[in-house]
Amino acid sequence: MKKTIAIAAILFLSCGKNSDHHAITVPDVIQANNTRGNIAGLILLYDEDGKALADRSGVTVSIDNSTVNTKTSMDGKFQLDSIPAGTYDISYAKEGFGTGKIMGLYHEAANHATTLIKKSESMAVNSTLAINNIVVQAFEPAIQQLGTNGLHIVPVFDNTTGQEKWVHLFFSDNNNVSSSDYKAEYKVKCSGAANQFNNYNMTTSWFESIGFSKGQTVYVKAYGDSFLADSYTDPIANQTIFPSLSNKPSAAVSFVIPAK
Repeated sequence: MKKTIAIAAILFLSCGKNSDHHAITVPDVIQANNTRGNIAGLILLYDEDGKALADRSGVTVSIDNSTVNTKTSMDGKFQLDSIPAGTYDISYAKEGFGTGKIMGLYHEAANHATTLIKKSESMAVNSTLAINNIVVQAFEPAIQQLGTNGLHIVPVFDNTTGQEKWVHLFFSDNNNVSSSDYKAEYKVKCSGAANQFNNYNMTTSWFESIGFSKGQTVYVKAYGDSFLADSYTDPIANQTIFPSLSNKPSAAVSFVIPAK
């Protein structure tokens, strides 16, 4: 019995010594522990007309190229816990709201300090606007005689509220024009009425400034959009993303840029 107890005591001491050995904190471990901290921020939600939403919960916030993520609370706040020091791209998304990016966030994390993202991020509900048509009409002769030539480009849609809506126009030199295949883009606020020509004047010189030529055939497609300027460039695809566009765009419409 005494022999057994002696062996057990030796094993206990060995395990204890071994555990103590691994519990010693070496300098690089200290440094690693001191360079972790939280990342915190705020995301605001809006409807497509710009009214702030009280419930800002359920936005998934993720660190790109990792499995780290969290969700916003009712007030829109989020916190990513115990993140090592570094520079990160952060994505956020919610169904019905599209996506957003925080690019190149430097997280020092010295002595467990929290990196607070000072500027709040904003997301709007994806536009539900269905664009029925685009009316294109040349400037009236009286305007042309003053030395200015160009086109009125008017998105047409049903507008039961009477409140002006944001519409995004995409221009290309081919009929496959879309929000991902375009040469130039322009965002306008309009009523949807087909006869509001004076509000949407695009001169020949403006078309030339965005890369087109006099006499060239151009194609345009219109999408409903939110009030936010929320586009960003996806660093992997190297493509500009427009998160709030409606999935009910117009058909592509062609026109010729006035030659004079």
